[in-house]
Amino acid sequence: MNPSPVVKVPLHVSGLWAPVVGGDLLHTGSIGAGLVLDIWVTSRAVGGGCWIELGGRRVLQEHASRICGVEGFSIGVSAVSPIDLGKGFAVSSALSLSLSTQISLGKKGFISEESTWSAHIAEVEFKTGLGDVIAQFHGGFVIRVEPGPPGIGVARSLKGLKPTLVVAELSGVEPTPLMLSRVKSPEYEFAREAVLKLWDNPDLALFFRLAHEFTMKLFDYTRVVESLKGARGLIGFYVKKKALVAWVEDEWAGDLVALLESNKLNPFKTTLSDEGVSVVYPAQSSQA
Repeated sequence: MNPSPVVKVPLHVSGLWAPVVGGDLLHTGSIGAGLVLDIWVTSRAVGGGCWIELGGRRVLQEHASRICGVEGFSIGVSAVSPIDLGKGFAVSSALSLSLSTQISLGKKGFISEESTWSAHIAEVEFKTGLGDVIAQFHGGFVIRVEPGPPGIGVARSLKGLKPTLVVAELSGVEPTPLMLSRVKSPEYEFAREAVLKLWDNPDLALFFRLAHEFTMKLFDYTRVVESLKGARGLIGFYVKKKALVAWVEDEWAGDLVALLESNKLNPFKTTLSDEGVSVVYPAQSSQA
C-alpha cells in the first residue's frame, strides 16, 4: 500500500491587517499584506475521525470539527511544523488548510480554490486567521483588498521576489483573538490606508516601512531592538505577535542568525515562497 500524499502549506506573517465583516463568514476576514515564507507545515491523512495532530498532540479541535462539518467528510491529519501555534506565523491556518486539503483529496482526488473555503470559515469563526488562508494558498508577497478565501477574496500575489529574510520566534505566545481585541480603530485606519498604497505601489521596501510603523503601534519592540543591536546589512524588519521578520543583505544573513541565537532566539534564514498550498504524491512503487 502506498503512503498517503503529503500536503505542504507555507507559513505567512502579516505586516498589515484590518478586519472586515461581511454578510457571511466567506465574505468576512481582513484586508492586509504579508509575506509567505519558504517555511512549511507538512501533513498526512492518517486515520478516521476528525482531528488535527501537531507534533504528536491534538490541537484545534473546534476548527477540525467545523471543517469536517462544512465538508461533510471526516479524516484525521498528522502535521509537523518548525514553529508552534500562537507565534504569529499563521500555523493555525496552515493546519486548517492541511485538513481541508486532505479532505478534498479524499473526496475528489484534487484540490481547488473551493478546497480552502472550510478552512477560511473555521479561521474566521474562531478569530485565529482572518486573511491567512488566501495568502497561503497563493504564495509570494500578498496584498489583500477584499476579504475571503481564494475565489471570493481579492488579492494580488507578487512572485519572483527573493529577498534574504531571517525570521525568529520571540518568547511567549499571544492568541490571535486576544491580539485582535486590543487593536483600536486608529491603528486599523492606518493599516487600511497602507494597504491601498501598496496596491498602487507593490514595493517590498515600502511594505517593510509601513509594516514596521503599523506594528510598532501594537507590539513591544524593546526586546527586538536590543536583539538587533549591532546587526549589519539590515534593510528592514517588523514584528507580528511573537514573530520577527528581518530583511537583510545576503552576505550578512549568517551573522544575523548568529546574533539572534546569541540572544536566545530561534532564527531561520529563508525567503519568500512563490508556491502556495501544494500536494506531494509519493512515487509509485514499480513491480517487475
